[in-house]
Amino acid sequence: MSIPKEAYEALQSIVGPEWVSDDPAVRIADTKGGYATGVVDVNAVPPGISIQPETGEEIQQIIKIANRYRLPFIPTSTFFSAMCAPTIDDVIMIDLKRMTQLEINEKDLYAVVGPGISHSMLQAELFKRGLMTFVPTCGAQSSVLANLVHCGDAVIGWRFGLGYRRVLAVEWVLPNGDLLKLGSRSYLKDYFWGEGPGPDLRALMRGNEGHEGGLGTITKIGVKIFPFIPEKLEPKGVSPRTTLKLPENRMKWYNVTMPTREVAVDFMYELGRCEIGLLVSSIPPLFRYVARSRGKGAAGFWENWKKFGENADKNLMDIRVLCFGWTSEKQLAYEEKVLLDVVAEFGGTASAGPATDESNFQSADAVCSWFIGGRFLSEVYFESLDCGLHTEKGVRELARLRTPPLADTWDTPMLWAPYEFGHMGKQESLNYVDDKEIDALRAHEQACREMDLKIGGYAIMEDTRMFGKAWHNYDQWMKKLKATFDPNNLSNPPKPLERLLYEE
Repeated sequence: MSIPKEAYEALQSIVGPEWVSDDPAVRIADTKGGYATGVVDVNAVPPGISIQPETGEEIQQIIKIANRYRLPFIPTSTFFSAMCAPTIDDVIMIDLKRMTQLEINEKDLYAVVGPGISHSMLQAELFKRGLMTFVPTCGAQSSVLANLVHCGDAVIGWRFGLGYRRVLAVEWVLPNGDLLKLGSRSYLKDYFWGEGPGPDLRALMRGNEGHEGGLGTITKIGVKIFPFIPEKLEPKGVSPRTTLKLPENRMKWYNVTMPTREVAVDFMYELGRCEIGLLVSSIPPLFRYVARSRGKGAAGFWENWKKFGENADKNLMDIRVLCFGWTSEKQLAYEEKVLLDVVAEFGGTASAGPATDESNFQSADAVCSWFIGGRFLSEVYFESLDCGLHTEKGVRELARLRTPPLADTWDTPMLWAPYEFGHMGKQESLNYVDDKEIDALRAHEQACREMDLKIGGYAIMEDTRMFGKAWHNYDQWMKKLKATFDPNNLSNPPKPLERLLYEE
């Protein structure tokens, strides 16, 4: 089967001939990739056509054409993930990068964004107005909308919360082409309120993570934004060693070392109780050596990393804390004093770090981690920090069984990013392999998921077939939702029913 000529011409009439293509080069380019390439998209094929709409109304028409001709479709934007790569033939890839709608409400502190607006684009406009948002760890090139409806992870979540906290009203084209408006957008033209006065179905839009195009297309969302300091963040350096210079009278980094993971968890809980800092996050030794290898490439990294591993102290846990004088310079002084008192109380050490940033405000240096290995996949958990101690221990034990071919992390701590002042946290262990060792990654993922079921780990990339029975039969509810909203099974099938990580 191929795309019918009548369907192709109908799609051309919607967006114009220049914005639809079945050229092999365009189709291959739109297959997508990034995070988990070769693992979650192991069966990926090029889409049948690529189409680039500019408005929500055009998307509605495209989806109605797709339903008329029974053609599957996948909405995508700029992202660092292979989750939306097509795995069946004749897919309509709806590329949303032309949808660059952006409105900023300075009075009520929210922005309205289309899928084509990246974090760097939004942040640049906000800085001009004395406002700010966050930059996710996956990179500032990612779509604000796509990131928030998928996961919304960023370590500034220590104060701002996980992504779902910042999503306000929503416009959503359902798999049959109908337009659903959530929150205040359902009755008004404003996006200031997600809870009402209209329906709030944001938990259907994304729970643990988003539906990955399996329940239609989110075309516009309201995003909470925040006031910022009047001082400017100045760019500094020449690529590949570039950074933002932070105003030292308002921001100060501290590098803290705690003797064990358990003590580090208690330390982070206490910082949350004190409600200080803009950002609190552990720094895995692996990441430190990645940062030190800028401009040196993979060879430079592996030479230094192997030397470190010979004498690594596996108990120590390094934590970075960004003290922030949000309201005044006095607040910065207060936060520093509280931090140093808490560090002393828990038997740690602290030293001031350079007043610079490469990861949290305007860019994000996550992409440099690629040179560790040709393929990678993370074990990610969003749960309490205490639960994280158990899941991290299990993941480390399983990783040892496959090291090599998994890159050796020397049993050092994974990434810990507490959110909402420690009320929840993210634990992430990155597993790298050579391009030819993807089966090892898939086997490790399977083993980790089996472990999660035994210990109650709250995995972010669970498979409904594995977890449904243990998690209140939610797989059956997902099937009912999919059948209700997508009766023709055309919206990125079979998402969100399964992750395609495991064999039957």
